[in-house]
Amino acid sequence: MLTNTDITIYNREYDPSSRLDTWKRTYVPAAWWFKQEQSSITTEGLRIADVYTIRIPDTSIALKKDDYIVKGNCDVVMETVKDLEGLEKTKITSVNYNTFGNNPHIKAVGA
Repeated sequence: MLTNTDITIYNREYDPSSRLDTWKRTYVPAAWWFKQEQSSITTEGLRIADVYTIRIPDTSIALKKDDYIVKGNCDVVMETVKDLEGLEKTKITSVNYNTFGNNPHIKAVGA
């Protein structure tokens, strides 16, 4: 699998004792990062959004909807999403574990 960057994953975990979300950081040294601009015309006018597709060749990594991925090696200790301001990041909207064939990988899509 081709890779073009490293990434940092922030997994959301709920802490029942504090009733707050905590964030576990995982560094991934090789991944494919692709950003695409999509647009549509609505009744309010033109809407433009960035859609990110990230492919990770390591299928043992835990990733789910509502986790965050930051491009590069990020050492921010995240307590809220605001801690990632100014970084190239995406919130995961869907995850597929493609474990079949000669090229197993995780495909994550975010906006």
